[in-house]
Amino acid sequence: MEEGNRMNITTEFTKKELNLLEQAGIIVENKNYTKEELEKYQFSIADYIMSHSSKNGDIDKLNNQYRSILEKIR
Repeated sequence: MEEGNRMNITTEFTKKELNLLEQAGIIVENKNYTKEELEKYQFSIADYIMSHSSKNGDIDKLNNQYRSILEKIR
């Protein structure tokens, strides 16, 4: 995403990605998000992933699930 651009998550993300955001506690609205708002979501997703156990592979699994989302909002 180029600086200054805005992104409407509801139109740019798949239904599966929207469900993953919901699981991470992120409430998505049908609006254009600023770069700053998207950066906050990146941190929220990282916090959600890191709050899980690495012993049973949850962190790796979640990293893979959220990878496409993080790539889109960077």
